[in-house]
Amino acid sequence: MRFTRLLMGALLAMGMAVSVVPLTASPAQAASQHVGTYGNESRCQSRGYRVCYYYSTWTAAYWGGNQDDGDLGNNYFFSGSGSGAGQVVRNNARKIQCDSWANRCFSYYSPGWQGNYDWLWGGEYGELYYTWNDNASVYIESR
Repeated sequence: MRFTRLLMGALLAMGMAVSVVPLTASPAQAASQHVGTYGNESRCQSRGYRVCYYYSTWTAAYWGGNQDDGDLGNNYFFSGSGSGAGQVVRNNARKIQCDSWANRCFSYYSPGWQGNYDWLWGGEYGELYYTWNDNASVYIESR
C-alpha cells in the first residue's frame, strides 16, 4: 500500500496523470441454453410430474418432481426404472422433460438455482447442454 502511494506521488510529481481503478471482480454472467423440442416421454407424463430427469437415454432410469428443488443431491433415480436406477440425480442426468402444466423448467449447474442453466417450455423435452451431468438444482416456473 505504501509503495503504491509512493509510486502515485512520483508519477504526479512528473506531471503524469494517474487514474485509480478499483480491483473488484464483477460476477460472471450465467450462460443459458434452450434445449427443448415439443413432445414428451410417456413415463413422466403418465405419472403427473412437472419435471423429470433421465440418467442417460429416454429408456434409462428417471426421476420426477412437482416442485422446485435447490439441491438435487438428496434425490435418486427411481428404483427399477432402467440403467442408473438408485443413483443420485445431482450431476447424473443427461436429459430433461418439462410437463405442459408448467410454463418453463430450468436446470441449474449449481445448488440454489445458481450458475449456467438449461431451460425448456412446458410440453418440451430435450438433452441437457450446460448442465449435462452437472445438474444441481431445478426450478419450475408455474403458468
